[in-house]
Amino acid sequence: MEVTNRPKHSLAKHGKDSVSLFIGDKKSLYFITSVSSVLIILLALKNHYLGYSLLAYSLVSFVFSAGFHALALHKGSRITIHTNIVVTLLIVSIFLTIYYLGVETVYWVYPISISLIFILTIKSAIVFNTIIMGVVSGFSFLGMKIEEASRVSVSYLLTVLISFAILMHINKLKQRLVDESIRDPMTGAYNRRQLSINLENCLAQKKRNNINSAILMIDIDHFKHINDSFGHGVGDEVIKHLVNIINEYSREVDLLFRVGGEEFILLMRDTNIDDALHVADMLTGAIKTKQIIVNHPVTVSIGVCASFDNLSKDKWIKYADTALYNAKNSGRNQVQLYNYLVESAVIN
Repeated sequence: MEVTNRPKHSLAKHGKDSVSLFIGDKKSLYFITSVSSVLIILLALKNHYLGYSLLAYSLVSFVFSAGFHALALHKGSRITIHTNIVVTLLIVSIFLTIYYLGVETVYWVYPISISLIFILTIKSAIVFNTIIMGVVSGFSFLGMKIEEASRVSVSYLLTVLISFAILMHINKLKQRLVDESIRDPMTGAYNRRQLSINLENCLAQKKRNNINSAILMIDIDHFKHINDSFGHGVGDEVIKHLVNIINEYSREVDLLFRVGGEEFILLMRDTNIDDALHVADMLTGAIKTKQIIVNHPVTVSIGVCASFDNLSKDKWIKYADTALYNAKNSGRNQVQLYNYLVESAVIN
């Protein structure tokens, strides 16, 4: 098995899709959509009364397509109207509004452009806002003096750039909050709640697709003695060094969890037991040879347990802990495998 240095990674990806701003409680999004739909319908009726039937029809088409799309998403239906079609209808309405009612109506594009930035993906928001800017600038330079048209174009560009900057800042804050809620602040390892979620996912994969996984329960030997002899500051540094070594010898798909003061679980997804044992042996060897504390050996004991049929996440952890206990009782600084068949035979 190839082992390479791995960068830190996140359990959830954020930032690519700005609609993730509304993950969780979507009431605010639906409220905005409802109010906007009512206002646009009223404008459509007004334009129809004034004789601008094409504009009225385009506004109504946009409202109904957007409403159908939002309702389908809310109910989890697979039949939706593609977002790009909905936004295209909106841009057509913008074009017809300026064409029929004059260049003075360009102020409508400002709230629309901001909304697109916070609802669409980044790529789509850039594309559609570029199109809108082309429409606005074209009508502005045709119907206004050059100075006024330039101010409209520049102000629109600034509105878009500032909105994107705000969106990026919000996404960074969101990612920081997510990381703080799922990671141990000192080591960057994931917490117990994330362990439970990921163990259940691995066991589900084992049941559905027979994809094997393994967990390594890793504990620093004589850690209390290290704290008592060198202080808790040195103890914290030992833990940080341990995490760095584990990250160095694990794969991108592996996840590290802190489950106790000096106790960690490395979840190796989609791997066989031989590869898991190989990594465990490399970890014990690497940690022993590293001079984490000068003239004082630091070692770890590791209990390994593979996933198997009819296994619960709690028993999986318990079995790995049993293997770790055996490693401790056998002299520490070693790897022990939990053998389900052998343990079952002893119990029976």
